[in-house]
Amino acid sequence: MFNAYTSVQPTIIRTLLLWLFSNLGGTFLLGLGFALTHRLNDSTIAVAAGLLAAIITLPLVPLAVPFFAVLGRVCSGWSRRSMALLGVTLFFILANELLRFMLPFVSLEGLLEMSSPYLAAGLITVFWLYSPGGKTSTTAIWSRRNTHHVEVG
Repeated sequence: MFNAYTSVQPTIIRTLLLWLFSNLGGTFLLGLGFALTHRLNDSTIAVAAGLLAAIITLPLVPLAVPFFAVLGRVCSGWSRRSMALLGVTLFFILANELLRFMLPFVSLEGLLEMSSPYLAAGLITVFWLYSPGGKTSTTAIWSRRNTHHVEVG
């Protein structure tokens, strides 16, 4: 039981970091795109889109644990980075389909124009999280939180 818990918690932490950084980075990239191609006042649309993206994708975060568990059994020879890249891509498609279902008047091209910065930010985050430097920094976050162990003699 303890072994399963210790393998799940880093997955949850990395998934939450991935969710946070992809939403912040996607909102930043979208706002930058609006500021450069449209008027600067239109960049506030990116903030509203970022809030909507966060609301849409947060319920998908708990699906990461069973996704990685199943994918780890089916594709055991794959690296964690490859699995994470596949996961980000599949969850991006799922989030876009949820948006198309919730906002049926949106065209696919317009939706991809608004959501592609989030995919780019998610892919960049995966490359950072699953690089040697990213593993070190997330391990540092994990070890700082678990310094309050109580040992039973």
